[in-house]
Amino acid sequence: MMKWVWGLVFVWCLVRATLLGLAWQGNADPVSQERVLRHFTAEDIERGRAYVKNGFGARFVYGYMQLAVLLLLWRSGWLKLLEARLEAALPGGFWIAGAALTLVVLVVARLSMLPLDYYLGYVCEQRMGFSEMTAAQWAWRYAKSCLVGWSFQTVGILVALGVLKWCGSWWPLLLPTATTAYGIVLTLLMPYLITPLFYEQKPLAEGPLRSRILEIAAKAEVPVDDIYEIDESRYSKHTNAYFTGLFGKRRIVLYDTLIKSHTVDEAALIFAHEAGHWRHDHVRIGLTLGFLGGLLGAAVLWWLYPLIAAEPAMRLGEIWRASNLPFFFAASMVLGLLAAPVEAQISQAFERQADLASLELTGLADVFIDAEKRLARDNRSDLLPHPWRVFWLYSHPPAIDRIAMGERFRNESPASASVTVK
Repeated sequence: MMKWVWGLVFVWCLVRATLLGLAWQGNADPVSQERVLRHFTAEDIERGRAYVKNGFGARFVYGYMQLAVLLLLWRSGWLKLLEARLEAALPGGFWIAGAALTLVVLVVARLSMLPLDYYLGYVCEQRMGFSEMTAAQWAWRYAKSCLVGWSFQTVGILVALGVLKWCGSWWPLLLPTATTAYGIVLTLLMPYLITPLFYEQKPLAEGPLRSRILEIAAKAEVPVDDIYEIDESRYSKHTNAYFTGLFGKRRIVLYDTLIKSHTVDEAALIFAHEAGHWRHDHVRIGLTLGFLGGLLGAAVLWWLYPLIAAEPAMRLGEIWRASNLPFFFAASMVLGLLAAPVEAQISQAFERQADLASLELTGLADVFIDAEKRLARDNRSDLLPHPWRVFWLYSHPPAIDRIAMGERFRNESPASASVTVK
C-alpha cells in the first residue's frame, strides 16, 4: 500500500511541475498571439506574463513544501503521542482533545508557510503595484484570516470526525450531508459575520449604477436584499463583484475598485454576469454536485480506509482520530490536483453561461468586450495561457475567449450591440 501512496505523490509532483512549467512557457502559438493582438497590445501581453512570473520560484516551492510538512506530520508519529497526552490531560474527551489537536495541525501547517505567504502575498503584490497595504497592515490581515479560518475549520473538522466516530455504518451518507450543511451555514453567515471583519460594508449610494443594477436584477428575476460596496481599495487594486447568500437572503457586493475604474455600463455588465449565475441556478447545481462528489469520496473512503489502516506501515489509527488529519489533508491535495480538470470544466461551462446571460440581459456587446479588456488589463491577466493549463486548472475561460463570445453575440444581434438596459 505504501508503494501506491508514494506513487501517487510522485505523479502529483510530476503533474504540478508540468503545469507550472506550462505557466512559465505560456502559449507560443502564432495564431493565438495574432488573435490576442487584435484586442490587446504587446505591452498588455508582457504585463500579464510578468505577473505570472512574479515570485514564480516561491510559488513553485510552495505546494511542495506544503505537502512535505503534511507528510512529515503524518509519518513522524508525533501527533499520535500528542493525541494520547491530550486525551489524558484534558477534560471533555473526544471534543476537547480533538479540537486541540486539530488546531495544532492547522497552526503548524499554516505558519510553516508564513515566509512564503508574506513574500507572495505582500512583497510580490507590492512589486506588481497591486498592494495598498504596509507590512504591518498585511500582517494584521493575515493574523485575522488565520484566526477566522482556524475557528471555522476546527468546527467543521470536528463535525466530520464526530460523524465518523458515532454514526456507524451510516457515515458514508451522513458525512457529505453534514459537510454540505455546514458549508451552507457558512455561506449564510459570511456577509454578516465574516466579511465585516475584513471590510467596511455600506449600501451602494443612490445613482445611475444602483438603478441599473436593480433593473438588471428585476429582468433576471433575481430577488436581492440590497447592493453593498466594500473597501477593497485599502488592500489592493484588484477588481471584482459577487453575489453572496442563499435562498431568499441574497446581496450584491461590489469592490470599490470596480466602481472607480469602470463605467456604469461596464460595472452593470459585470453584475449581470453574477446575475446570470443565479438565473441558471448555478449555486444549487454546485451544491448538488459538491454533495454527489462528497458522496463518491465517502464511498471510496469507506471501502479503502480499512485496507489502508490495516497496514502498520501506514501509521494510521481509527478513522475518526484527529491525528490522521495530515494524511487526509495530503490525500486531498494530491487527489484534488489529479481531479482538477473535472471541476475546471464544470466551472468554465458555468462561466460561459453567465457571460451569455449578461449579454442577453443587457444587450451591451460592445461594452461587454470593453469591460473584459479593462478587467484583463486591471488585473494583469495572462493573455496567452497554455491551453493545457487552461483545461486543467482555470475556473474561468481566458479573456480572449470571453471577448470572442461578445463578438459572436454582436454579430448575431447587431442592433443590440450598444443599447442600454431599459
